[in-house]
Amino acid sequence: MRRLFRLLRVFGLVTILLGILAAAPILYVETQCFGPPPAEPAKRDAILAPEHHRALVDTLLTYPEWSIVHAYEDLAIVSRREGEGAFAYRAAIAGYWRNLCALARTASSRGSVSSEMKAMLYVIGVSVSAELGLKGIYETTLGALFRPSAPPFPAEDQLAWQMGDAYAAFLQQTPWYAFPFGEYLGRLWALPWQGTAPARSIERRLALSLEWGGKALYAKAMAAAAGLSPASLTIRSVLSGMEPTADARIIEKRPDGSVIVETPRYRAFTAFLLLQIAGGHRVIEIAGQAEILVTVLVPEGWQAPQNLPPALIAVPLQASPGWQRIGFLVRLETLPGLKAALDKAGGRFEHAYDY
Repeated sequence: MRRLFRLLRVFGLVTILLGILAAAPILYVETQCFGPPPAEPAKRDAILAPEHHRALVDTLLTYPEWSIVHAYEDLAIVSRREGEGAFAYRAAIAGYWRNLCALARTASSRGSVSSEMKAMLYVIGVSVSAELGLKGIYETTLGALFRPSAPPFPAEDQLAWQMGDAYAAFLQQTPWYAFPFGEYLGRLWALPWQGTAPARSIERRLALSLEWGGKALYAKAMAAAAGLSPASLTIRSVLSGMEPTADARIIEKRPDGSVIVETPRYRAFTAFLLLQIAGGHRVIEIAGQAEILVTVLVPEGWQAPQNLPPALIAVPLQASPGWQRIGFLVRLETLPGLKAALDKAGGRFEHAYDY
């Protein structure tokens, strides 16, 4: 009985410690990063009907979700190139909360941030912190002991790298909880046993089974929760004209020659905007707004055009040393000039964060 009480006490202390670790960044963001919204938010005469408007704060607070996508892109590349233990897990976790804080300050100065938005950001923040934290602890200790110092690597490693690439690509357009973790788990155990690094093969099968199996179960719960209030998959914009695309629909041709179009969101939306800019068309309005958050990939030391506002975030790229991701809240009319400056410097327009 005493042993049971001792175990319960240890379990309780661990639970309290984990609760404190989870609550600390949330408490910091709540008290230091969110300020009161302006008394009278700036209003503009929008072209789109009110039912197609989205709040300006949403473009800013969409980035934290995408920062997880970017972290997994880096993780996939670093794991294949240098091994899972070489990834800077703590930097990725800290970066999520640091960038959330910076963007929350700007967002709360431009409008009201809903409790639902905050809750979503905190849930995914705690989830990814726990996931990357546990993975980092394991891969830099026990996992590192079993990893071969040089090729050949067993088939289990090859499948893990393929899954990492597929997962990073999948997240570009589809919520993470729709990823087929169970399918990859089945493929893992369908691999034939090979003589190359047998200890590593066993270790990878056990470690990846726990990781992918846990994600598959958690994904089902998150998918059920997301199904209660599914997000819209399309967005409306106003442009001076339009290069035709298969997935964009013209809603209205206006007397001044501009068009109202409906397009997919997420990565497809960025591709659509870049196509229109390349075709010489102006982006006049998106979801009732005249500003949007964008990120660009540039060499460190890159000088931004003078007509851009100060950068809100700057993140070194783990997968590309010497490069960084910079985020700006820009007016839509500046997008062509920004794209031209990036092309001249050898940089890349990475993403436009819709609303």
